[in-house]
Amino acid sequence: MKRLVTGLLLSTAVLFAGDFNDGLKSLDMGNDEQAHAQFFKLAKSGDLDAQTMLGEMYLDGIGVKQNNKQAFYWIYKAASSGDKQAEYLLGFMYENGIEVEENLAHAVKWYEKAANGGDVMAMYNLAFIYKDGKGVEKNMQRAASLFSKVEKLKILNI
Repeated sequence: MKRLVTGLLLSTAVLFAGDFNDGLKSLDMGNDEQAHAQFFKLAKSGDLDAQTMLGEMYLDGIGVKQNNKQAFYWIYKAASSGDKQAEYLLGFMYENGIEVEENLAHAVKWYEKAANGGDVMAMYNLAFIYKDGKGVEKNMQRAASLFSKVEKLKILNI
């Protein structure tokens, strides 16, 4: 999962300034504790990308003891401010009952926000939710549309 988290962030990263890049470099070099300290400082100052990354680190126990409560705190904070990756992660936490009670309505709400902002993982998860009618009315047309978008973005390497 560590590689997935790092890979997702690196693949969706544009050009981050200074300290955030330093945090990414620390992660890439295996200095997880140093990366945590860097992202924590940035997250406290309001950096949405750092808040999301910090939440992921707590979720997966990277550079810090795994802590779902802290993960939820930072991910919710970033998602509430419009960070698309955090919106996806919050949907994932609600879908799977991580730190919160499983709530598919909340999961769909956050996945929809992230998907509307272009988050591929949110589109993918939503497609399965609509295909299976999991917590929503089954909607094969919506599922097919989402799967199609995911495939197009996959071909473009986005």
